[in-house]
Amino acid sequence: MASILISSSEEFSGKSSICMGLGKIFQENGLKVGYMKPVGNLLIDVHGSLTDEDSEGIKKLLGIEDPAKYITPIHLTDSLIDDALKGVEKDLDERLQEAYSVVSKDKDIIFIEGTGGIGGGSMYGLSDPEIAGKLDTRMLLVTRFDSISAVDRILCDMRIIGNNETLTGLILNEVPLNMADRVNDIVVPFLEKKGIKVFGVIYEDDTLRSVFISEIVEDLHAEVLVAPDKLDQLVEHYLVGAMEVGSAIKYFRRQPNSVVITGGDRADIQMAAIDSRVKCLILTGNMRPSGAVLASAEEAAIPVILVRGDTMNTIERMENLIGHAHIKQQVKLDRVVELLKNHLDIPAIAESIGVEING
Repeated sequence: MASILISSSEEFSGKSSICMGLGKIFQENGLKVGYMKPVGNLLIDVHGSLTDEDSEGIKKLLGIEDPAKYITPIHLTDSLIDDALKGVEKDLDERLQEAYSVVSKDKDIIFIEGTGGIGGGSMYGLSDPEIAGKLDTRMLLVTRFDSISAVDRILCDMRIIGNNETLTGLILNEVPLNMADRVNDIVVPFLEKKGIKVFGVIYEDDTLRSVFISEIVEDLHAEVLVAPDKLDQLVEHYLVGAMEVGSAIKYFRRQPNSVVITGGDRADIQMAAIDSRVKCLILTGNMRPSGAVLASAEEAAIPVILVRGDTMNTIERMENLIGHAHIKQQVKLDRVVELLKNHLDIPAIAESIGVEING
């Protein structure tokens, strides 16, 4: 049985997407895939029990039947952190080993997802390198290449890992298209001269950064006023309607697949957004729009949602949502698989962890 721990330099690097996409590809090659995220840091309630949001989504999309309590055996709660700081002994290693023995049973390969950044969990002995050592597995590093400073993060990560044999290689993720040549011609050769195998470069992708309108409604605890049957559309950008109408129309039309955030009292901006055929209209301050606005939106089949928070609070929520959305739908999983097949050396990844696939 083979295994690999997928780690990262920072949060929101795409670890879950890589775990999910590789898991699907290996399944397509006839391998029985297991998955675990030893330390859950995105805790949600599912049927009265705590579990991790990432692991719950991957469990469903990959059809993994192992119980959630073994897929994510340790929960990052305030109590766990306080006990670690106070030196209270826990049975974390035993829980980790027991869970691993369950999820690895009758599997060909186990994908283990790290928690946050590579050093997260050090205070209680469960950083990614420590987990890799305890489970006798190698690591695959995923780094979001937001700027050239990502190279510094990678080199620092290598020092944290310590043993170069532990690392199978690296994936550069979310590389801006305008940096493609520099990354491929300069950065990748530099890293490989340092002994770091680069399995591939994945570029920014609007589909993966986008969110469904239904996710916005859920996250903002919003009320849907118009077009509840149109919430399955993807939104790639958010725009703020806080200008005069003439400028607003030009602004809205330059960014397709956008949601517009504006005050509930700005009927002029609301009508401009509808005329510009935006994907969705978010009205803040719990102020309902006029009947004319609602009628126009209904005729254009544009969802209008109402939130209690003010415009600034709503903008902050949208910043956290767009680009950081969890993969819960098949359409996004399909896109992840396509990107990995097109941009990664999948057979080399498989070989590095002791299995053989066709790609």
